Amino acid sequence: MSSHKKFAIAATVAALAVSLSACSSGDVETPSSAATGSGLSAEAQAALETAYEGIGSTLDDLEATTPEEGLDFYVMSCGESVATCAAPAAAMVEAAEAAGWTGTIVDGKLSPEGFATAIRQAVAGGADVLVPVGISCSVAQAAFTEAKDAGVTIVGGGGIDDCDPKVWDSERLWLEDPPVPTPFQAIGKLQADYTWGKTDGDLKAVVVNLSSNPWGGLVTQAFGDEVDALGSGEVLTTVDISDPDIADGSYLQKIVSVLLANPGANALAMPTDAYLVNGLAAAIDQAGLADKLVVVGGFGSEAALDMIRAGQPGITATIGDAQIWESWGSIDTAIRVRAEQEPAYIGQSVQAVDADNNLPESGPYDGSIDWQAKFLEAWGQ
Repeated sequence: MSSHKKFAIAATVAALAVSLSACSSGDVETPSSAATGSGLSAEAQAALETAYEGIGSTLDDLEATTPEEGLDFYVMSCGESVATCAAPAAAMVEAAEAAGWTGTIVDGKLSPEGFATAIRQAVAGGADVLVPVGISCSVAQAAFTEAKDAGVTIVGGGGIDDCDPKVWDSERLWLEDPPVPTPFQAIGKLQADYTWGKTDGDLKAVVVNLSSNPWGGLVTQAFGDEVDALGSGEVLTTVDISDPDIADGSYLQKIVSVLLANPGANALAMPTDAYLVNGLAAAIDQAGLADKLVVVGGFGSEAALDMIRAGQPGITATIGDAQIWESWGSIDTAIRVRAEQEPAYIGQSVQAVDADNNLPESGPYDGSIDWQAKFLEAWGQ
Protein backbone atom coordinates (compact mmCIF):
# COMPACT_ATOMS: atom_id res chain seq x y z
CA MET A 1 0.00 0.00 0.00
CA SER A 2 1.35 3.43 -0.87
CA SER A 3 2.28 5.90 1.87
CA HIS A 4 -0.34 8.30 0.50
CA LYS A 5 -3.09 5.72 0.89
CA LYS A 6 -1.89 4.78 4.39
CA PHE A 7 -2.04 8.44 5.38
CA ALA A 8 -5.54 8.78 3.96
CA ILE A 9 -6.77 5.75 5.88
CA ALA A 10 -5.14 6.92 9.10
CA ALA A 11 -6.63 10.40 8.76
CA THR A 12 -10.09 8.99 8.11
CA VAL A 13 -9.92 6.67 11.10
CA ALA A 14 -8.57 9.35 13.42
CA ALA A 15 -11.32 11.78 12.46
CA LEU A 16 -13.98 9.15 12.95
CA ALA A 17 -12.61 8.10 16.31
CA VAL A 18 -12.70 11.69 17.60
CA SER A 19 -16.18 12.39 16.28
CA LEU A 20 -17.66 9.16 17.64
CA SER A 21 -15.87 8.83 20.95
CA ALA A 22 -18.58 10.82 22.69
CA CYS A 23 -21.23 8.47 21.32
CA SER A 24 -19.93 5.32 23.01
CA SER A 25 -19.38 4.50 26.64
CA GLY A 26 -17.84 1.71 28.68
CA ASP A 27 -15.33 -0.89 27.63
CA VAL A 28 -15.52 -2.41 24.19
CA GLU A 29 -16.57 -6.05 24.34
CA THR A 30 -14.12 -8.55 22.89
CA PRO A 31 -14.83 -11.91 21.30
CA SER A 32 -14.96 -14.84 23.69
CA SER A 33 -12.06 -17.19 24.17
CA ALA A 34 -13.29 -18.88 20.99
CA ALA A 35 -11.45 -16.17 19.04
CA THR A 36 -8.21 -17.84 20.14
CA GLY A 37 -9.58 -21.30 19.42
CA SER A 38 -9.87 -22.37 23.09
CA GLY A 39 -12.71 -22.97 25.50
CA LEU A 40 -15.38 -23.59 22.87
CA SER A 41 -18.73 -25.13 23.68
CA ALA A 42 -19.67 -28.25 21.76
CA GLU A 43 -22.24 -26.24 19.81
CA ALA A 44 -19.70 -23.61 18.81
CA GLN A 45 -17.18 -26.25 17.77
CA ALA A 46 -19.84 -27.94 15.64
CA ALA A 47 -20.63 -24.63 13.91
CA LEU A 48 -16.95 -24.12 13.13
CA GLU A 49 -16.62 -27.64 11.78
CA THR A 50 -19.61 -26.99 9.51
CA ALA A 51 -17.89 -23.86 8.18
CA TYR A 52 -14.58 -25.65 7.64
CA GLU A 53 -16.19 -28.65 5.92
CA GLY A 54 -18.11 -26.40 3.57
CA ILE A 55 -20.31 -27.34 0.62
CA GLY A 56 -19.39 -28.69 -2.83
CA SER A 57 -19.01 -31.72 -5.11
CA THR A 58 -16.36 -33.91 -6.79
CA LEU A 59 -17.42 -33.56 -10.48
CA ASP A 60 -17.36 -37.34 -10.79
CA ASP A 61 -20.43 -37.34 -13.05
CA LEU A 62 -19.23 -34.69 -15.53
CA GLU A 63 -20.20 -35.89 -19.02
CA ALA A 64 -18.09 -35.45 -22.13
CA THR A 65 -18.66 -32.53 -24.51
CA THR A 66 -16.88 -31.12 -27.56
CA PRO A 67 -15.93 -27.42 -27.76
CA GLU A 68 -16.93 -25.63 -30.95
CA GLU A 69 -13.77 -24.50 -32.72
CA GLY A 70 -12.53 -20.97 -33.31
CA LEU A 71 -14.92 -18.93 -31.19
CA ASP A 72 -14.25 -15.40 -29.96
CA PHE A 73 -14.84 -15.33 -26.23
CA TYR A 74 -15.27 -12.15 -24.17
CA VAL A 75 -15.45 -11.89 -20.42
CA MET A 76 -16.81 -8.74 -18.80
CA SER A 77 -14.97 -8.18 -15.52
CA CYS A 78 -17.01 -6.30 -12.93
CA GLY A 79 -13.89 -4.21 -12.27
CA GLU A 80 -10.26 -4.97 -13.05
CA SER A 81 -9.18 -2.91 -10.03
CA VAL A 82 -10.79 -5.50 -7.74
CA ALA A 83 -9.16 -8.90 -7.26
CA THR A 84 -12.44 -10.81 -6.98
CA CYS A 85 -13.42 -9.47 -10.43
CA ALA A 86 -10.03 -9.59 -12.15
CA ALA A 87 -8.89 -13.07 -11.10
CA PRO A 88 -12.01 -14.91 -12.37
CA ALA A 89 -11.90 -12.92 -15.61
CA ALA A 90 -8.29 -13.92 -16.23
CA ALA A 91 -9.10 -17.55 -15.40
CA MET A 92 -11.96 -17.56 -17.91
CA VAL A 93 -9.60 -16.42 -20.65
CA GLU A 94 -7.22 -19.23 -19.69
CA ALA A 95 -10.07 -21.77 -19.78
CA ALA A 96 -11.40 -20.44 -23.10
CA GLU A 97 -7.96 -20.74 -24.65
CA ALA A 98 -7.66 -24.29 -23.30
CA ALA A 99 -10.92 -25.03 -25.14
CA GLY A 100 -9.44 -23.66 -28.38
CA TRP A 101 -11.04 -20.20 -28.32
CA THR A 102 -9.55 -16.71 -28.29
CA GLY A 103 -10.19 -14.76 -25.10
CA THR A 104 -10.57 -11.04 -24.36
CA ILE A 105 -11.34 -9.13 -21.16
CA VAL A 106 -13.46 -5.97 -21.11
CA ASP A 107 -13.56 -3.90 -17.91
CA GLY A 108 -16.91 -2.99 -16.33
CA LYS A 109 -15.20 -0.49 -13.99
CA LEU A 110 -17.55 -1.10 -11.04
CA SER A 111 -20.51 0.88 -12.34
CA PRO A 112 -23.69 0.19 -14.33
CA GLU A 113 -22.48 2.57 -17.04
CA GLY A 114 -19.17 0.75 -17.19
CA PHE A 115 -20.90 -2.65 -17.37
CA ALA A 116 -23.04 -1.53 -20.29
CA THR A 117 -20.08 0.00 -22.13
CA ALA A 118 -18.00 -3.16 -21.67
CA ILE A 119 -20.81 -5.41 -22.93
CA ARG A 120 -21.19 -3.22 -26.01
CA GLN A 121 -17.41 -3.36 -26.56
CA ALA A 122 -17.66 -7.14 -26.60
CA VAL A 123 -20.45 -7.06 -29.17
CA ALA A 124 -18.52 -4.59 -31.34
CA GLY A 125 -15.45 -6.82 -31.08
CA GLY A 126 -17.31 -9.76 -32.58
CA ALA A 127 -17.99 -11.83 -29.46
CA ASP A 128 -19.48 -15.26 -30.02
CA VAL A 129 -19.70 -15.92 -26.28
CA LEU A 130 -19.93 -13.41 -23.42
CA VAL A 131 -19.64 -14.13 -19.70
CA PRO A 132 -20.23 -11.30 -17.19
CA VAL A 133 -18.25 -11.69 -13.96
CA GLY A 134 -19.78 -10.43 -10.74
CA ILE A 135 -23.03 -8.87 -11.95
CA SER A 136 -26.57 -9.99 -12.55
CA CYS A 137 -28.65 -9.36 -15.65
CA SER A 138 -30.81 -6.52 -14.34
CA VAL A 139 -27.77 -4.31 -13.66
CA ALA A 140 -27.23 -3.93 -17.43
CA GLN A 141 -30.41 -5.31 -18.99
CA ALA A 142 -30.47 -3.08 -22.07
CA ALA A 143 -26.88 -3.92 -23.03
CA PHE A 144 -27.41 -7.63 -22.42
CA THR A 145 -30.53 -7.54 -24.59
CA GLU A 146 -28.55 -5.86 -27.37
CA ALA A 147 -25.89 -8.56 -27.13
CA LYS A 148 -28.52 -11.30 -27.24
CA ASP A 149 -30.17 -9.70 -30.26
CA ALA A 150 -26.76 -9.62 -31.96
CA GLY A 151 -26.50 -13.41 -31.62
CA VAL A 152 -24.05 -13.53 -28.71
CA THR A 153 -24.30 -16.54 -26.39
CA ILE A 154 -24.48 -15.20 -22.82
CA VAL A 155 -23.61 -17.42 -19.86
CA GLY A 156 -23.56 -16.39 -16.21
CA GLY A 157 -20.27 -15.75 -14.48
CA GLY A 158 -21.51 -15.71 -10.91
CA GLY A 159 -24.57 -13.48 -11.13
CA ILE A 160 -28.18 -14.42 -11.75
CA ASP A 161 -30.43 -13.78 -14.72
CA ASP A 162 -33.00 -11.64 -12.95
CA CYS A 163 -34.14 -9.87 -16.11
CA ASP A 164 -37.82 -10.15 -17.02
CA PRO A 165 -38.05 -11.85 -19.44
CA LYS A 166 -34.76 -13.71 -18.96
CA VAL A 167 -31.99 -12.80 -21.41
CA TRP A 168 -29.04 -15.09 -20.76
CA ASP A 169 -28.75 -18.46 -22.45
CA SER A 170 -27.89 -20.03 -19.11
CA GLU A 171 -26.80 -19.20 -15.61
CA ARG A 172 -23.87 -21.19 -14.26
CA LEU A 173 -25.33 -24.11 -12.31
CA TRP A 174 -23.89 -25.11 -8.94
CA LEU A 175 -25.31 -28.24 -7.29
CA GLU A 176 -28.35 -30.29 -8.20
CA ASP A 177 -29.65 -30.49 -4.64
CA PRO A 178 -27.76 -27.94 -2.53
CA PRO A 179 -28.44 -27.20 1.16
CA VAL A 180 -28.84 -23.54 0.16
CA PRO A 181 -29.87 -22.42 -3.33
CA THR A 182 -26.72 -20.57 -4.45
CA PRO A 183 -23.01 -20.22 -3.62
CA PHE A 184 -23.78 -16.67 -2.48
CA GLN A 185 -26.13 -18.00 0.17
CA ALA A 186 -23.51 -20.58 1.07
CA ILE A 187 -21.04 -17.75 1.75
CA GLY A 188 -23.52 -16.01 4.06
CA LYS A 189 -24.47 -19.21 5.86
CA LEU A 190 -20.87 -20.27 6.44
CA GLN A 191 -19.89 -16.76 7.55
CA ALA A 192 -22.57 -17.02 10.21
CA ASP A 193 -21.42 -20.50 11.25
CA TYR A 194 -17.82 -19.28 11.48
CA THR A 195 -18.43 -16.08 13.42
CA TRP A 196 -20.98 -17.77 15.70
CA GLY A 197 -18.49 -20.51 16.47
CA LYS A 198 -15.59 -18.11 17.02
CA THR A 199 -17.65 -16.03 19.46
CA ASP A 200 -18.95 -19.16 21.24
CA GLY A 201 -22.54 -18.41 20.31
CA ASP A 202 -22.49 -14.86 21.70
CA LEU A 203 -22.40 -13.26 18.26
CA LYS A 204 -22.82 -9.47 17.94
CA ALA A 205 -22.31 -8.90 14.22
CA VAL A 206 -22.06 -5.94 11.92
CA VAL A 207 -22.93 -7.16 8.43
CA VAL A 208 -21.96 -5.30 5.26
CA ASN A 209 -24.45 -5.70 2.43
CA LEU A 210 -23.41 -5.16 -1.20
CA SER A 211 -26.47 -3.26 -2.43
CA SER A 212 -25.49 -2.64 -6.06
CA ASN A 213 -25.85 -6.28 -7.16
CA PRO A 214 -28.69 -8.69 -6.30
CA TRP A 215 -26.29 -11.38 -5.09
CA GLY A 216 -25.19 -9.14 -2.22
CA GLY A 217 -28.61 -9.42 -0.64
CA LEU A 218 -28.46 -13.21 -0.91
CA VAL A 219 -25.27 -13.28 1.18
CA THR A 220 -26.72 -10.90 3.76
CA GLN A 221 -30.07 -12.69 4.06
CA ALA A 222 -28.40 -16.09 4.39
CA PHE A 223 -26.19 -14.77 7.20
CA GLY A 224 -29.20 -13.56 9.17
CA ASP A 225 -31.17 -16.74 8.48
CA GLU A 226 -28.33 -18.91 9.79
CA VAL A 227 -27.93 -16.79 12.93
CA ASP A 228 -31.64 -17.31 13.58
CA ALA A 229 -31.27 -21.05 12.97
CA LEU A 230 -28.34 -21.25 15.40
CA GLY A 231 -30.60 -19.87 18.10
CA SER A 232 -28.49 -17.17 19.72
CA GLY A 233 -26.49 -14.08 18.82
CA GLU A 234 -27.69 -11.20 16.69
CA VAL A 235 -26.97 -8.89 13.80
CA LEU A 236 -26.51 -5.48 15.41
CA THR A 237 -26.77 -3.55 12.15
CA THR A 238 -26.45 -3.92 8.40
CA VAL A 239 -24.42 -1.43 6.33
CA ASP A 240 -25.30 -0.97 2.66
CA ILE A 241 -22.28 -0.51 0.37
CA SER A 242 -22.20 -0.24 -3.43
CA ASP A 243 -19.57 -0.81 -6.12
CA PRO A 244 -19.12 2.97 -6.55
CA ASP A 245 -18.33 3.19 -2.81
CA ILE A 246 -15.31 0.95 -3.28
CA ALA A 247 -14.35 2.77 -6.48
CA ASP A 248 -14.14 6.14 -4.69
CA GLY A 249 -13.03 4.83 -1.30
CA SER A 250 -16.01 6.12 0.66
CA TYR A 251 -16.73 2.64 2.02
CA LEU A 252 -13.91 3.15 4.56
CA GLN A 253 -15.70 5.92 6.38
CA LYS A 254 -19.07 4.18 6.17
CA ILE A 255 -17.92 0.91 7.70
CA VAL A 256 -15.42 2.16 10.28
CA SER A 257 -17.91 4.75 11.55
CA VAL A 258 -20.52 2.04 12.10
CA LEU A 259 -18.00 -0.16 13.93
CA LEU A 260 -16.98 2.69 16.20
CA ALA A 261 -20.64 3.50 16.88
CA ASN A 262 -21.29 -0.13 17.89
CA PRO A 263 -18.69 -0.89 20.57
CA GLY A 264 -20.46 -4.14 21.49
CA ALA A 265 -19.76 -5.65 18.06
CA ASN A 266 -17.48 -8.69 18.09
CA ALA A 267 -17.71 -9.71 14.42
CA LEU A 268 -17.75 -8.12 10.97
CA ALA A 269 -19.03 -10.00 7.92
CA MET A 270 -18.03 -8.71 4.47
CA PRO A 271 -19.69 -9.90 1.22
CA THR A 272 -16.36 -9.84 -0.63
CA ASP A 273 -12.67 -9.75 0.27
CA ALA A 274 -12.21 -6.73 -2.01
CA TYR A 275 -13.17 -4.22 0.68
CA LEU A 276 -10.72 -5.71 3.18
CA VAL A 277 -7.88 -5.92 0.67
CA ASN A 278 -8.40 -2.39 -0.66
CA GLY A 279 -7.95 -0.65 2.68
CA LEU A 280 -10.57 -1.77 5.18
CA ALA A 281 -8.39 -4.29 7.05
CA ALA A 282 -5.76 -1.57 7.55
CA ALA A 283 -8.43 0.90 8.66
CA ILE A 284 -9.84 -1.60 11.18
CA ASP A 285 -6.35 -2.11 12.58
CA GLN A 286 -5.60 1.61 12.78
CA ALA A 287 -8.91 2.20 14.55
CA GLY A 288 -7.81 -0.22 17.28
CA LEU A 289 -10.55 -2.71 16.42
CA ALA A 290 -8.59 -5.62 14.98
CA ASP A 291 -8.21 -7.46 18.31
CA LYS A 292 -11.88 -6.95 19.15
CA LEU A 293 -13.44 -8.35 15.98
CA VAL A 294 -13.70 -11.64 14.16
CA VAL A 295 -13.55 -10.34 10.57
CA VAL A 296 -14.59 -12.66 7.76
CA GLY A 297 -14.59 -11.89 4.04
CA GLY A 298 -15.93 -13.71 1.02
CA PHE A 299 -14.61 -15.53 -2.08
CA GLY A 300 -11.04 -16.31 -0.97
CA SER A 301 -9.04 -14.01 -3.23
CA GLU A 302 -5.27 -14.42 -3.43
CA ALA A 303 -4.67 -11.01 -1.88
CA ALA A 304 -6.94 -11.79 1.08
CA LEU A 305 -5.27 -15.16 1.64
CA ASP A 306 -1.85 -13.48 1.49
CA MET A 307 -3.03 -11.20 4.30
CA ILE A 308 -4.19 -14.19 6.34
CA ARG A 309 -0.90 -16.02 5.68
CA ALA A 310 1.01 -12.95 6.88
CA GLY A 311 -1.12 -12.51 10.00
CA GLN A 312 -2.42 -9.13 8.81
CA PRO A 313 -4.62 -7.55 11.51
CA GLY A 314 -8.14 -6.69 10.37
CA ILE A 315 -8.94 -9.98 8.61
CA THR A 316 -9.50 -13.26 10.44
CA ALA A 317 -10.88 -15.51 7.71
CA THR A 318 -12.70 -15.66 4.43
CA ILE A 319 -15.29 -17.99 3.00
CA GLY A 320 -13.48 -19.40 0.02
CA ASP A 321 -15.58 -19.84 -3.12
CA ALA A 322 -13.42 -21.65 -5.67
CA GLN A 323 -13.60 -18.84 -8.23
CA ILE A 324 -11.10 -20.28 -10.68
CA TRP A 325 -13.02 -23.55 -10.64
CA GLU A 326 -16.18 -21.48 -11.18
CA SER A 327 -14.51 -19.66 -14.07
CA TRP A 328 -13.71 -22.87 -15.87
CA GLY A 329 -17.26 -23.93 -15.12
CA SER A 330 -18.63 -20.93 -17.02
CA ILE A 331 -16.64 -22.01 -20.06
CA ASP A 332 -17.91 -25.58 -19.64
CA THR A 333 -21.46 -24.19 -19.52
CA ALA A 334 -20.89 -22.13 -22.68
CA ILE A 335 -19.47 -25.16 -24.51
CA ARG A 336 -22.54 -27.23 -23.65
CA VAL A 337 -24.99 -24.44 -24.52
CA ARG A 338 -23.33 -23.96 -27.92
CA ALA A 339 -23.53 -27.74 -28.46
CA GLU A 340 -27.24 -27.68 -27.51
CA GLN A 341 -26.58 -29.85 -24.47
CA GLU A 342 -27.93 -29.40 -20.95
CA PRO A 343 -25.54 -27.36 -18.76
CA ALA A 344 -23.67 -29.37 -16.14
CA TYR A 345 -23.66 -28.72 -12.41
CA ILE A 346 -20.26 -27.18 -11.73
CA GLY A 347 -20.22 -28.01 -8.03
CA GLN A 348 -17.42 -25.70 -6.86
CA SER A 349 -16.61 -25.94 -3.16
CA VAL A 350 -17.34 -23.17 -0.66
CA GLN A 351 -15.71 -23.35 2.77
CA ALA A 352 -14.16 -21.29 5.57
CA VAL A 353 -10.46 -20.51 5.28
CA ASP A 354 -8.33 -19.15 8.11
CA ALA A 355 -4.72 -19.38 9.24
CA ASP A 356 -5.16 -22.93 10.51
CA ASN A 357 -7.75 -24.46 8.19
CA ASN A 358 -8.08 -24.92 4.41
CA LEU A 359 -5.37 -22.35 3.65
CA PRO A 360 -3.42 -23.17 0.47
CA GLU A 361 0.33 -22.54 0.46
CA SER A 362 -0.06 -19.86 -2.19
CA GLY A 363 -2.59 -18.34 -4.56
CA PRO A 364 -6.36 -17.99 -4.14
CA TYR A 365 -8.72 -20.51 -2.61
CA ASP A 366 -8.94 -23.27 -5.21
CA GLY A 367 -11.16 -26.01 -3.84
CA SER A 368 -10.21 -29.52 -2.80
CA ILE A 369 -10.12 -31.57 -6.03
CA ASP A 370 -8.28 -31.47 -9.36
CA TRP A 371 -11.22 -29.88 -11.13
CA GLN A 372 -9.11 -28.64 -14.06
CA ALA A 373 -8.16 -32.19 -15.05
CA LYS A 374 -11.84 -33.18 -14.95
CA PHE A 375 -12.89 -30.31 -17.24
CA LEU A 376 -10.08 -30.96 -19.72
CA GLU A 377 -10.93 -34.65 -19.82
CA ALA A 378 -14.61 -33.84 -20.42
CA TRP A 379 -13.62 -31.48 -23.28
CA GLY A 380 -11.39 -34.12 -24.89
CA GLN A 381 -8.25 -32.06 -24.27
